[in-house]
Amino acid sequence: MKRTIAILVVACVACVAASTAGAARAGRVCATFHQGGIAYHPETIGTGWTCASAKSWIVKLLGDRVTFTGKNIPLKNGPAGLHCIADDSLRGHASSGTCFKGTLAFPVSGFAWING
Repeated sequence: MKRTIAILVVACVACVAASTAGAARAGRVCATFHQGGIAYHPETIGTGWTCASAKSWIVKLLGDRVTFTGKNIPLKNGPAGLHCIADDSLRGHASSGTCFKGTLAFPVSGFAWING
């Protein structure tokens, strides 16, 4: 009887650990960071991105020069396999935008950022 209870407890702990691990990989709002005196608010979308990996790409994309002509300006310097677009321009750079797999309406994974 004690052995059955012990096995049941181990199985329950394994299930909780597995569900927690899966949730940690879901999209999340990341900590605000400052670059060039401007605050940026990043977030991850879906799975496969950490806040740290998203931030490193955002900092790289902030360096891209863009001419703001409206919404959804393509960025060519993003991660392979992702579509990257700028939604806004500040001082000629992509101050907010998104990099994603899938479609803009239904992104599967990626990251986004806004300034403010």
